[in-house]
Amino acid sequence: MSQMGFAEKWVSLVIKCISTVSYSVNINGNRGRIFHHSRGLRQGDPLSPYLFLICSEGLSSLIRRAVGEGFLRGVKASRRGPEISHFLFADDCLLFGEATKERATFLKAMLRQYELCSGQCVNFNKSTIFFSSNTAEGAKNEISRVLGVRCSTNIEKYLRLPNVVGRKKKESFQNLKDKINQRICHWSSKCLSQGGKEVFIKTVLQAIPTYAMSCFILPKVLCGELENIFAKYWWQHGKNKRGIHWCQWKFICRSKEEGGMGFRNMSTKQGWRVLNNADSLVTKVLKAKYFPNDQFLNSRLGNSCSYTWKSIWAAKDVLRKGLIWRVGTGTNISINNDAWVPEALHFRLSSTADSLRDCYVHMLIDNNERKWKEELIRYTFSEEDAERILRIPLAGVPHDDFLAWG
Repeated sequence: MSQMGFAEKWVSLVIKCISTVSYSVNINGNRGRIFHHSRGLRQGDPLSPYLFLICSEGLSSLIRRAVGEGFLRGVKASRRGPEISHFLFADDCLLFGEATKERATFLKAMLRQYELCSGQCVNFNKSTIFFSSNTAEGAKNEISRVLGVRCSTNIEKYLRLPNVVGRKKKESFQNLKDKINQRICHWSSKCLSQGGKEVFIKTVLQAIPTYAMSCFILPKVLCGELENIFAKYWWQHGKNKRGIHWCQWKFICRSKEEGGMGFRNMSTKQGWRVLNNADSLVTKVLKAKYFPNDQFLNSRLGNSCSYTWKSIWAAKDVLRKGLIWRVGTGTNISINNDAWVPEALHFRLSSTADSLRDCYVHMLIDNNERKWKEELIRYTFSEEDAERILRIPLAGVPHDDFLAWG
């Protein structure tokens, strides 16, 4: 904590909080003697989550220093992409490195050093190692022996998502279908009204694949099967009594204002993070590999791309239809080509001219007084478009233009 810049007084208070605690254990109803712990963080202590993060930062610093000094080497998705050596999520740690005995030996020693300093221990029984397809079998066995962890041969899941998606994509996400069927089985014996079924489908069943769909585009066959499950449950009467499907599921997915029930259609939901968080690690990795010299909305799919990129790229057109530019400085917004007028159809001007093809919104703004150039706008655009533009508020202090969901 001292190396991270915490004040000595604060460090002293934290040490006292975690070192003056005493415990006693009830054994067969009798309280045992009081003792003091030598390591670890207390469960339920309000300081524990923050101290855990500080300990994790210590591990992260060790790994970064080892990579910087050349003792460890991370992986890159592309030549220009960032080097990835580790991910930390909650109490899990994913390490990436070169498959050599020397690197594995150093990694083992570094983890041991972290254990001695923090009091935390790596559970090697629950740890696994996954090798790339071009790693020799002898190297796999040697590295697994050095680290003391088992080698993973099958495609395991993390946070209910497959770590590797092969050609059989439907099988990779079969657990979603099984989970939905399991939930329905638990509730099929209970009598729910149509209103109860509506709430159950919207809040429980359709929430199960949401996280997976935020990362991958699910196969159309699987989406169809999931929708068939929802429709069957919606129309059935009682347990194991199949009902008549009075209309197609696509009509039920319409909003209630349009005569439907408002159920969500199982479509993809990717791309927003890439578009909205340019500094995130996933955006840096994808941009360096797939669109290094362009923006996400103008990117191309390319050849031999990963399933993750295909999934995110597939959402591009859906995003483009709902995105609108919020005017800041106006330097990045094309008057003719971009969507930036909130009250207009598709957020675009109806009165465009070839003379405005290379013009940007900042040309319509008086930056000294931070207001629209009303005379120029009324002269250039139709009366309706001019009024729409003039109703767009401008901040007193200019900020960068940004995309928002309209």
